[in-house]
Amino acid sequence: MSILISVIILVGVLLNFIFSLREGKDERWKHIISRPLNYAFSLLFMGYTAGNLISGYYKFDLNTYKMYYDYLFAVVLVVYIALLLIERRKLS
Repeated sequence: MSILISVIILVGVLLNFIFSLREGKDERWKHIISRPLNYAFSLLFMGYTAGNLISGYYKFDLNTYKMYYDYLFAVVLVVYIALLLIERRKLS
């Protein structure tokens, strides 16, 4: 399962890189990228905070922490790419 999460993160980062190269750095690209980044970073901060709150009540081992943060980053990246595609399609 760890390999699948790593592949999801790698594909998400590559898609983001490809979109940023194709769209350039004009004003339209800044408008496309702003909303998905806001949502992604908000989800990341909420997930990190939830992880810290949960770890205060339950004691987890290192593998559980690593798995939690792997899933957190993968989900946030998938949400970011999905929102990026929606914004790009909406403004095209």
